[in-house]
Amino acid sequence: MKKRSPVLLVLLLAGCASQPSHLSDAELQTAAQQGQGQAQYELAERLAAKPDYPAAMHWMKQASKLGTLNSDGALRGKAALQVGNWYHAGLGEPRNQAQAREWWQSAARLGNDDAGYQLGLDCQSRHKGKLPQECLDWLTPAAEEGHVQAQLLLGQWYAAQPEGGEDALRWLTASAKQGDRQAQYQLGHRYEQGVGVTKSQATADEWYRKAAAQQQPDALLILAKRADAKQATPLYQRAAEAGSAEAQRWLGLAYMKGDPLPPNPTQGQYWLTLAAGQGDHQAEYQLSLQQSEAAQRQHWLTLAADGGVARAQYELGQLRQQSGDLEAARREYTRAAAQNEADARYAYGEMQRLGQGGKADYSAALKEYRLAANQGHQQSQYRMGMMREQGLGAPRNQVQAYAWYLLAATNGEPEASQARDELEQTLQPKEKQAGQKLAQYWYTKLSGQDQPFQG
Repeated sequence: MKKRSPVLLVLLLAGCASQPSHLSDAELQTAAQQGQGQAQYELAERLAAKPDYPAAMHWMKQASKLGTLNSDGALRGKAALQVGNWYHAGLGEPRNQAQAREWWQSAARLGNDDAGYQLGLDCQSRHKGKLPQECLDWLTPAAEEGHVQAQLLLGQWYAAQPEGGEDALRWLTASAKQGDRQAQYQLGHRYEQGVGVTKSQATADEWYRKAAAQQQPDALLILAKRADAKQATPLYQRAAEAGSAEAQRWLGLAYMKGDPLPPNPTQGQYWLTLAAGQGDHQAEYQLSLQQSEAAQRQHWLTLAADGGVARAQYELGQLRQQSGDLEAARREYTRAAAQNEADARYAYGEMQRLGQGGKADYSAALKEYRLAANQGHQQSQYRMGMMREQGLGAPRNQVQAYAWYLLAATNGEPEASQARDELEQTLQPKEKQAGQKLAQYWYTKLSGQDQPFQG
């Protein structure tokens, strides 16, 4: 091959500041050694691709230096940014965050907005997620230069400040207009809720659609929830594929139930597992229902229970009680009862009444029974009648006991029917009438979801 002259190499490289040259490695090496900044930068990139990061680091540093031939501030800024990135990643030289920071600062001073953004992230990391003024001082110039991620980060930060609504809208809009899907979704949410802007569902939907077109999972999920049955399924599918845990759970359940998708347990378990992998506790609970092995069922129940799913806490309590670990069962029932899980309230009341897993406490048991009874729990309504008939946890009251038995029997509790009939034999006609009237009143209250009643 005919060898190019050094002068020709200079001319070729002078015109390739924004595109790769077609020089051979040897020719590029010669030009780099002659101090050509573009050659040094491109040689460093070629060496990094081999990869030979120590040599790449050397030439990238050379390309960043002042006085390099045929290189402007933009090229030097790009080179300094890359050196900082390599120090940050530990490529070419041992990882050194302080050195990375110095090189990013050099790049930022040369007008490189990517470096300003990196310095903002580094500053945020050093301040444990916060953005004090020194971080904003790096991010703001980058955002003003049009760095889309810096604009998004500033928008999110200002959105969390009490008086930051105007700045949040400014930066989110700038980022969204450049096509950032997260900014588009967040802007849609602000217009939907009227946060810092005049509420506009039409504008919100426009931004949601733009974000959804880029597979933004939250925007896809919102559109899926609003769509009719025919249009919702493909939107849920797209949202699930984009990573929405809630959409993945919806898809998993749709396959498990065979509605609105054809039944497919394998696909159902696949999507539920993906959702659970993202910490979706309802998906964990649903997976517990699919397990035939006790150990696996307990595994998923434990995750869901620790994630706050009341039904999982109750069912885990049942497993603990069946295994004889009454203290653990009582703890699980307590957690679920605190979340208004009626079955758990009944089970917790039973353990308090019988002194299982702790001391017996009739008053506390009566409280749990009453709370569950007010939710329509039939066994708790029966137990309320028994407690009032026997005077456990509250003074003995035959009329109220009879009313509770009537209510429980009306709701289909078989033990309550027998207890009602037996107690009825001992009541005076006026007591019986009073009990029936009271039960009717309670039934009306319960059916109408009015204020809970006492008994």
